[in-house]
Amino acid sequence: MTEAPRVDTGRRRPPAPVCPAVMLYLLLPLALVSCLGPGNTASQASSTPLMVNGTLGESVTFPLKLPISEDTHSITWLYNGTSITFIQLSDPSDPQIILTNPKRKDRLQFTRNYSLQLSNLTMADAGSYHAQITTQNSTVFSSYKLRIFRPLRNLEVANHTWRSENGTCEIHLTCSVENMNDDNLVRWEVAGSISIREANLTLSWDPKNSSEEKYTCIAENPVSQLSFSVSTQSLCKDFLNDESIGTLWIALVTIILICPVIVLLVVWRKKYCLCKRGIFHFSAQQTQTSGELVDS
Repeated sequence: MTEAPRVDTGRRRPPAPVCPAVMLYLLLPLALVSCLGPGNTASQASSTPLMVNGTLGESVTFPLKLPISEDTHSITWLYNGTSITFIQLSDPSDPQIILTNPKRKDRLQFTRNYSLQLSNLTMADAGSYHAQITTQNSTVFSSYKLRIFRPLRNLEVANHTWRSENGTCEIHLTCSVENMNDDNLVRWEVAGSISIREANLTLSWDPKNSSEEKYTCIAENPVSQLSFSVSTQSLCKDFLNDESIGTLWIALVTIILICPVIVLLVVWRKKYCLCKRGIFHFSAQQTQTSGELVDS
């Protein structure tokens, strides 16, 4: 089977269309080179990126400060080195905003001074952001580091309480929280001042010699904080109830034992008094009879 001969009609296929966003991305470096001609400089606004903390599912703003001494021609926002938006300010009354990252176009907004606002944050949004501000004589970069955190939920305090041999209430507390990771801090606060940076806490409380104490578990990360408080009296209530019941039983047994004794004493005293009165009465009668016999 032979291949059919190709016929040259003399026509050439038209070039493939070029996406405007791709054209803009290719032209941006050329524009930057032209701006940085003789006498122009490029400077870094800050060698240390500004740390920006965001909450998963919420919004965050990258604050931008424009140069005051000269007019701004354009602003380019970049994420991890890739352009996400280009703002042309040749005519300040009619700024041209071109979104170069279609995946984020519905989540990007700008303030009056062109600070970037990113909404509906995802964990994939974390990373490095840069603002490239181009003026007539210079180009300034502002750097940011975005960190995304999940809000803390469901703080729980588990306790195990027992009575020691010397009569004190021994307490073991464990504090836990949902979405726990290395960026979260769990600590115990005692009486509003002393802080213990541990999730587990063991303590001993003597209700006879100590007043009630309050312990607060605090879990926090850069975007949220939760707390839960417990008191020694509430934790040792079963222990205190046992003591109260024991004291009540002792008092009851004492009353049961003392009451018959008191009754016996009362009865004995009454009988003693009656006997004493009877003997005195008999003696008086006997004396009177003897006197009468003598007289006769």
